[in-house]
Amino acid sequence: AYFDIDQLTIHTVIAGSTGGGKTVSAEVLVEEALMRNVTVYVFDPTAQWSGFLRRCQNKKMIGLYPEFGLKKTDARAFNGNVKQILNAREIIDIKKYIKQGEINVFSVSKLDPEDIDVLVANTIREVFHANLPESPQLKLLIIFDEVHRLLPKFGGSGEGFIQIERATREFRKWGVGLILISQVLTDFVGETKANINTEIQMRTR
Repeated sequence: AYFDIDQLTIHTVIAGSTGGGKTVSAEVLVEEALMRNVTVYVFDPTAQWSGFLRRCQNKKMIGLYPEFGLKKTDARAFNGNVKQILNAREIIDIKKYIKQGEINVFSVSKLDPEDIDVLVANTIREVFHANLPESPQLKLLIIFDEVHRLLPKFGGSGEGFIQIERATREFRKWGVGLILISQVLTDFVGETKANINTEIQMRTR
């Protein structure tokens, strides 16, 4: 499948049951974006994203490379940072981490859902405050994995989703795209889906 990477500025939803391949699908898109010098921020509640900073050495995985026209030497690592977030009210300086082709993994695995909600809302506000230049090309990709944790029934206040809805309406003009990952499409509440161009569904019912 071929995909215009700049279409990611109109945002993406990835939905599917546990083990259905949601995170891996997002990682495929992220890898292509990094190879095109896009900056990536990931808010990672599951400690699955730090592998981008290490070259694949898994023999079973590398054994599959020839089926995809790859060589062992194609295994690569990307530049970036992993930061454990312990204080939900920590303000992330958006401009500080914007470096072409680098991935920044913000681990939120030690935060409760209500705290992740606060962090997500504040981070989106910081993008609005950053005064980024307008761009028709994708410059920054922000991934929120397991977004169902922001829902009130799991402990969220709803503020995170309000800010996500605001982001889907306005981020495109700065070349900023969102990828939202969750298990079912109904997790994406309010008007969020109305401003999302791409849906990837895996084993959804």
